[in-house]
Amino acid sequence: MTAIPAAAVAVIAAALDDYRHTTPDHQQTPHGAAERAAEFLLSSGWDIRVPRDPRPRAACPACTVRHLLTQAGRIRRHGPHAHPCPGSGAYAAPTPAPGTPRPERTTT
Repeated sequence: MTAIPAAAVAVIAAALDDYRHTTPDHQQTPHGAAERAAEFLLSSGWDIRVPRDPRPRAACPACTVRHLLTQAGRIRRHGPHAHPCPGSGAYAAPTPAPGTPRPERTTT
């Protein structure tokens, strides 16, 4: 894990302090605080990168949500503990992450 530079921590602290002072208490949200911190970081010249999760996922045949796959290629258990989704444990082919370009089809 990469350490956050002290200058970036100072910018984030200033952003959160500004958010707490300029936003009414009943309107403050974690999402709003994160947006303010991102605005301050970008305006200060910092670059924000969100890493992608490289682990394979596949759409569940029952609920259609993309879930992580086990080592055996099955969809991981999901849903409430007492009543898991019926698609849990199904074999599935990994699907590309949203926004991934599809490979070109070749005909021979």
